[in-house]
Amino acid sequence: MGIGAARSLDDGGLVRALKALGDATRFRMTQEIAAAGELSCGQVAGLFDVSQPTISHHLKILIEAGVLVVRNEGKHHYTAVNRAL
Repeated sequence: MGIGAARSLDDGGLVRALKALGDATRFRMTQEIAAAGELSCGQVAGLFDVSQPTISHHLKILIEAGVLVVRNEGKHHYTAVNRAL
């Protein structure tokens, strides 16, 4: 994250993003998605040894915190890192 990006994020948004990334599983999910560029929810689930509902819960927290963005294509949801953050 560049200095300009950090300044444009309000304090509340920064705290939410940092809290979301404070969990080791969510941090690793973010790293995997960033490395791939974009992953479907199923692809993310295939990388972790946890249940689908747990994956969905972690992704929801990351999306609500603004760390990830979602692109819908039909029935599929693709997540990518919010590079602007």
